[in-house]
Amino acid sequence: MDQFLLAFLLLIAYFMLLLFFRYLEIGKKQSDSNCNNYCPDCNAALNRVRRTKKDQLIHHFTFRMFDAKRYVCNECGWEGLRWDEQFKAR
Repeated sequence: MDQFLLAFLLLIAYFMLLLFFRYLEIGKKQSDSNCNNYCPDCNAALNRVRRTKKDQLIHHFTFRMFDAKRYVCNECGWEGLRWDEQFKAR
């Protein structure tokens, strides 16, 4: 099989996987009437912290499809990325 075709098919499969993650809302911000963004473990409010270099690299490798921001929970110590539903193309 041609290497270019194989690379192209892998890129298409990767893009489809990202769309599937977006469809399943994996890592999406969770909100309700009391809080805009709450912890997935203890349901306490999350606080925004600065992104790391690794987070910025993930942002570029996901074709900027997920504008993920880093959050931390003061109650249980959970830390991770959450993305908002609105997709802003640049």
